[in-house]
Amino acid sequence: MLKFVMERTWAVSSNLMMVMMLPATCHNSHAGYNNHDINFGRFFKAATQTSKRLLKEVFLMMLYRSHVSSAKHSMTVAEYCFNILSWSNRKYRNSFNAEERALLEKPVTSTDFDVSLLTKMIHKLFTDMHLPESFLRALRDLKNVRNRVCHEHLVLDHAQLRDSFDDLKLTFQNILKGAADFFSADTDNLLNVFHHEVEEILASPVTAEASQYFEKVEEFRRYLVGKFITYGRQELMTHYSKLKILNPFPWLSGERFQEMLVDKIFTPLHIIEQSRNIEVFSLLTTEDKGVLPSVLVLSGIAGCGKTSLCRYFLHDWRTSSGGIATLRSVDILIHIEVRSVTCSSLVSYLQKTLLLETCRHFEEKDIIKTLQEMNVLYIIDGMDEAMSDSLQLVHEVLSVLGTSRAIITTRPECTSTITQASERYHLTSLELSIQGFSDEAMLTFTSLVFRALEPNEEQRRQQKREFLSFLKNAFLGLGDFLKLPLTLVLFISLWKEDRSRLSHVTSVTRLYFEIFSMCTMKLISRLQAHTSLHHLDLETSVEEWLLSLGEQAYSMLENGEYVINDKRRKLLMSLCAARQLDGIQVLSAFLTCEVKENFRGNQYFFSFIHKSQMDYLAAMFLSHKLTVEFQSLRQIPVLDTVLKARRKKLLAIGPLLITPFSTEMNKWDNIVKFIIGHLCTNNSSELVILEVMEKLLATHSHNYQISSVWLLVQESGFHPLVCDKVDSLVKEEYIWQVTNEHLCDPSHPTVLLLQHTNFMPKEVIIKLDTCHEVTVLAQRGYFKRKRRSVNLVPILACLSRRPSVKVYLRIQEHYYSWGSPATTDDLLTTLLPTGNLTSFMGHLGVAGVAALASVREVREAYIRVSDPAALHVLSDSLSAAGGKIISLNLRLDIPSSVSPSSLPKFSHSPKLHVTMMEVDDEHAIWAGEVLAQMSHSYVEVDLVASSLTPPEERGF
Repeated sequence: MLKFVMERTWAVSSNLMMVMMLPATCHNSHAGYNNHDINFGRFFKAATQTSKRLLKEVFLMMLYRSHVSSAKHSMTVAEYCFNILSWSNRKYRNSFNAEERALLEKPVTSTDFDVSLLTKMIHKLFTDMHLPESFLRALRDLKNVRNRVCHEHLVLDHAQLRDSFDDLKLTFQNILKGAADFFSADTDNLLNVFHHEVEEILASPVTAEASQYFEKVEEFRRYLVGKFITYGRQELMTHYSKLKILNPFPWLSGERFQEMLVDKIFTPLHIIEQSRNIEVFSLLTTEDKGVLPSVLVLSGIAGCGKTSLCRYFLHDWRTSSGGIATLRSVDILIHIEVRSVTCSSLVSYLQKTLLLETCRHFEEKDIIKTLQEMNVLYIIDGMDEAMSDSLQLVHEVLSVLGTSRAIITTRPECTSTITQASERYHLTSLELSIQGFSDEAMLTFTSLVFRALEPNEEQRRQQKREFLSFLKNAFLGLGDFLKLPLTLVLFISLWKEDRSRLSHVTSVTRLYFEIFSMCTMKLISRLQAHTSLHHLDLETSVEEWLLSLGEQAYSMLENGEYVINDKRRKLLMSLCAARQLDGIQVLSAFLTCEVKENFRGNQYFFSFIHKSQMDYLAAMFLSHKLTVEFQSLRQIPVLDTVLKARRKKLLAIGPLLITPFSTEMNKWDNIVKFIIGHLCTNNSSELVILEVMEKLLATHSHNYQISSVWLLVQESGFHPLVCDKVDSLVKEEYIWQVTNEHLCDPSHPTVLLLQHTNFMPKEVIIKLDTCHEVTVLAQRGYFKRKRRSVNLVPILACLSRRPSVKVYLRIQEHYYSWGSPATTDDLLTTLLPTGNLTSFMGHLGVAGVAALASVREVREAYIRVSDPAALHVLSDSLSAAGGKIISLNLRLDIPSSVSPSSLPKFSHSPKLHVTMMEVDDEHAIWAGEVLAQMSHSYVEVDLVASSLTPPEERGF
């Protein structure tokens, strides 16, 4: 196949070169030749010939500015390496291959260097210049364009050709501007020269000279880089076409699921980086402080869409569909699925797994060097599932990354170790968080899945309407889990098959339980047609086999295995045979089955659909074992095994001395949650549940994340024993800083913990600009929008029942907005009298200041009062509080018509700070009388925006 491709490429190029030497009048009549070929020839000339001349000028500028006197202008690059940079012969030979060294040993001004070698020389020779990122990015763009035209025959109409030339001119401009800024040089004339040359190429007729450029294409393809790109792209695209199925639980809907392809149902995910949202299609152009990071770390919980996103990248690169424009310039895209890695080196992985045919054309020593000459994108999926071989492989990728880039997906707990590894190899990295779907994307994904599942358009619309109505009205404990692609597609599948089952689904454990139960019933129905066994006997046999499958899942997780090997497959098949079950049907009902034909017939390969499925099945086996083996309150051996395994740490591997990834510390978390879910769902003994929770407390030692604690509660179905114990899983010093986003998210884990358990943080800090409508970053883009605060009052209501939790409450708009009628009364009266207010800021009326009488100790209170009656009540509250308000900042927002004598005395006041606004000469006496009436002692009096004439100037 590859031989045919190469022969076809040569035939097309040769034919085109012959045609381009014909007179213009003959062009259109020649078979196999058209204007697209002419356009490609023009672009090829500009991208290779003009580009290399421009880059040669920039290189010479850099060379002459780098310790080279005018007498040395004719020196060779080799002499520069030895005499100026003091390189050793070994470093020189390691940096450049034999063909490159032959050019480097010729006079620099007269030697013809191509774009690739010039780029390489700039990177190798001028490392001490600390060139700006914008300049280096423009160099990469130029090299990528050159590589692209040299290994891919582009189809360009006139508009596309014009756009390509404009892009190339912009790249020229960026390179020359970068050089001009850095070296304080004038490059305007050079820019005009090369822009003019590009325009001439675009406008000039095609002559016999064009054939020379296609000869250079073939010459480039004979080099190692071109050879690797030509062979590698073809092999990778064939390989990636087999990975396009996004198909969890394909057995649920039979043949219809075959249409669920990545390009058919992929929906952009909600991805954030601190306070900004990142679009999927701009991931590769996302910068961090103006720098394009070498490593993008995409983290997210199981089922959030990490693998689907990787598969979409593979699909977009393979098909050149243009969804992610930056992928067009990627020469080679290397996909590493960490869970299936069995090689510890990159070369071995490429030779045995990904590029078997391509690597046969290369010496082993040349493979890495050739990759480093290309624009490679590494997509490493599932770093949280890494073991010793895959760890070493990833570290090698990072060590040879160079100017290429990597995308690494993982669960959140592993991100820090990846960024530390990147720093070790002097690579910049950026952490991004995948949140699943936004509300809008969730609806889009639902529509696409229904389109894949239901061919009849009218039925599809009806089903979609019914499903969305069900989602809106049904009480589901899944919360944000329905925004995860995996959970949502499972939910849709279950809904289509048996809607009655959904009434029981309040957790992910229960969702899996219902799906496995349904598939068990469907399997039994199929098996009954070919066996004499009774339905109940079949049901018992399948359930026992499922427990065996769970045992294998647990064993695999314990050993760090994620692929069902031949030994385990034979064991599972033998268990089916022992129960008189059709092994192929049974395994296919619960696992992904791949069939391959060879001279021996069909071979079947089985794998788990998702790691979450492994976790669920392992937990099912373990919870069964817990129930069966339970003998006394303090003796559950299998639980000790699980929790001890969770505490293990990876040892340093060989000479790398790798800092252990934290996966071993966290890989059992999902299993523990599912164990809790199984035990509580199956109404297991409370003694077993209690023991599991006690063991969990002893293992975690108060260091569980809030989100994980809530998942325990959720998976337990709000079991009272679990709800009572979760508070002890959180750090004793936990302080919750409430943000605007927290207030708008009714499914936020901390809010839900407060509402459904006795969870008690040490302190809750609520500091807001406003309270009823808050500003949050929109889920798509960088703009902000107003959203209603739905959680503030419920949070305060929960805190009112937790008098040990200190509450810091400040609503700044209420305090600083003079004349605004909105008060903070409803918030304060919700919290008090039983809550523990320690700091306050806001605008209070009578009800609000009355509530202050019950405070225990408020270090600082910032209160705006606009009602004179509220001042009297405030004075009474201060007296009742008996000095428990240590410092009072009082903002007097009362009209001048109020008689000073009608105001109260603050005889038992704390340290008193008073602010009045816009006091002028006319009201100065009134203001003085107000202050004299209220107190004899003030720490500070602040007259904001006031204009008073000094007494001596007024004749006092």
